[in-house]
Amino acid sequence: MKNKKMIFVPVNKMGYLEKQLIPPVESSKKIPIWYKDLASYGGMSTDLKDLNPINDRGSDGSNVSTKLCLPFLDSMISGYMYCLEHDLHVNLNNDGSPVLSWDANIMLVDKRPRVDMSIPSDCHPIQFGIKMNWYQETPKGYSLLFTHPLNRPELPFYVPSGIVDTDIWGLPLFIPFFLKRNFSGTIKAGTPIIQMIPIKRDVWELEINDSDKEIEKHEIRQEKRRSHITAHYRKTTWQKKRY
Repeated sequence: MKNKKMIFVPVNKMGYLEKQLIPPVESSKKIPIWYKDLASYGGMSTDLKDLNPINDRGSDGSNVSTKLCLPFLDSMISGYMYCLEHDLHVNLNNDGSPVLSWDANIMLVDKRPRVDMSIPSDCHPIQFGIKMNWYQETPKGYSLLFTHPLNRPELPFYVPSGIVDTDIWGLPLFIPFFLKRNFSGTIKAGTPIIQMIPIKRDVWELEINDSDKEIEKHEIRQEKRRSHITAHYRKTTWQKKRY
């Protein structure tokens, strides 16, 4: 089957050639250090002997870490990342409000006059925004989900989510973001700002099936996972995703 193609086109070719614009990258290239440093078993161990299985007590898992949760990893490496193209300096006024500055000679950040959406309570109620410097083009029938980098609560900002039909409309977005109140310092160039995940626009309908046959099918599937001490999902279900 022919690979789908995600296309990004620079708004300013000269800026790209001068390396003032950083092209989007595969999300798999932006896995955070804290995730890479996680142990696999028993808190600090990477040795299978420290697994300490507890399935025999009727629990649903073993003493494994988030490192072995493939759904968690898949969400972080899905799609592509738009990254900050220059260092962004954040200082705080005497009243605690943020002041932003950068050293580049391009317009990096703008600000909207009001906030009319719900935001996390640990963020300043000031809506900043970054205008993308890249057009986006997905194959026919595919949209892009734009969202805060998944499973990255440690980032010093929050980005709301949106879905754009980028097979039709692929103009550069104004990416809104809200800074966390307790942050001052520099957000480095290359920091992922927003994750872009292609999604197919299929037509869906909801069905609730409570038949005995259907419930039994899923109960059998649930019990089979006890056939492996660990990594049952990886060994029987998981499909490698490629972007």
